[in-house]
Amino acid sequence: MRFIKKAAVAAVFAVTMAGVASQAVAQQKPDEALKMRQGLFQAVKMNFGPIGAFAQGKGALPADAAAKAENVAALARILPASFAKGTESLPGSNTKPEAFTSADFAKGFDALEAAATQLAAAAKSGDEGAIKAGVGAVGKTCKGCHDNFRKE
Repeated sequence: MRFIKKAAVAAVFAVTMAGVASQAVAQQKPDEALKMRQGLFQAVKMNFGPIGAFAQGKGALPADAAAKAENVAALARILPASFAKGTESLPGSNTKPEAFTSADFAKGFDALEAAATQLAAAAKSGDEGAIKAGVGAVGKTCKGCHDNFRKE
């Protein structure tokens, strides 16, 4: 029960932060938006990594996999706001400038959100096969954008 309450609180917090983040980015300086983007990607890595390791047979399914997967889904909703105008050519950005005007880039975030939401549902169910499939779908969407829009 305690775990469910924590997961619910985390989900409510993440959804609230999604709205706050999009408003905050609009008011941020470009270098602040870039730092936010880098932090969001670090948060995705920290939450997705342990579940991905499980899917690759490199560890056990984390006890908090459902909460971690829900966090990834919430972060997927926030990430697009961090690609604010003015951040496209900043030093330290790993994103190709053409990503900021690409419809495919925007579609990639939609695909990531959908895949992460499915992963969260699978993690809540505890179905290890569905979790592994969900990890594969999330990984595929990440790879698609990295292959096309990440600087080498």
